Amino acid sequence: MPGFLLHLAAPWQAWPAPALFNTRPTLRHPTRSALTGMIGAALGIRHDPVTGYADLSELSPLHYTVRIDRPGTQRRDFHTVGGGDSSTVHIGDGGRRANGKGTLVSYRWFLADAAFTVAVTCADTDLTARCAQALRAPVFSLYLGRRGFPPSYPPLLRDGLDDPVGELGNLPLNRYQDHPGGESSGHVLVDYVLDTDPQDDGPPPVRVNDVPLPGRLFGTRDVWHRTRPHPAGQCLTPRQDWLDRLDAYLNPEGTPAP
Repeated sequence: MPGFLLHLAAPWQAWPAPALFNTRPTLRHPTRSALTGMIGAALGIRHDPVTGYADLSELSPLHYTVRIDRPGTQRRDFHTVGGGDSSTVHIGDGGRRANGKGTLVSYRWFLADAAFTVAVTCADTDLTARCAQALRAPVFSLYLGRRGFPPSYPPLLRDGLDDPVGELGNLPLNRYQDHPGGESSGHVLVDYVLDTDPQDDGPPPVRVNDVPLPGRLFGTRDVWHRTRPHPAGQCLTPRQDWLDRLDAYLNPEGTPAP
């Protein structure tokens, strides 16, 4: 199926899972809701002035296949709101929190030093072309799960591909050979998250609650987790920069990237 490739890397990323206020976990891979929201931001889809929510239904035909280049490590932030002064914290009915209950405490989890490559596919080539063009010159700023987490690189890698999912097997990995994950016979093991049935005898799908619906609601979908071998030569060598390796792959004749 045609589409384009994204690369998502940053010092910090967060891919929120269902949570209570005081504990905000992160999944270990980008979610459909966050990826769709990022593309919607690039397109300039605005929040409805009446409902307060953006209508992302036009992006529902998109499919996402995630290659986990570096899984990163989970870290936790400690947040407070109010600082103990009850006059600083509003509540839902328009009033303020009672005396002695002014400080709100929450723990927010994020991924440190993670990197993902994502194949975005759709049978509607006009839609994928429009999304890719918007990602080159986004209307709104892009971020990786939270507004304080901008991407380290422009997310769009390549567009106009006939088989971006297949290209994930060839594209250089943004990781070093000694990265944990297994290595044998000149291969490294790479984790994938698929939203279409791989039609094999691997583990069954799991249900995730990350499909954006109107009104800041979320539906469920099936995803399949798979581990696939890649040639160790696709990893970075010591002191090699990923952008240099990527440029050499995309421009083997040494011509400047388009």
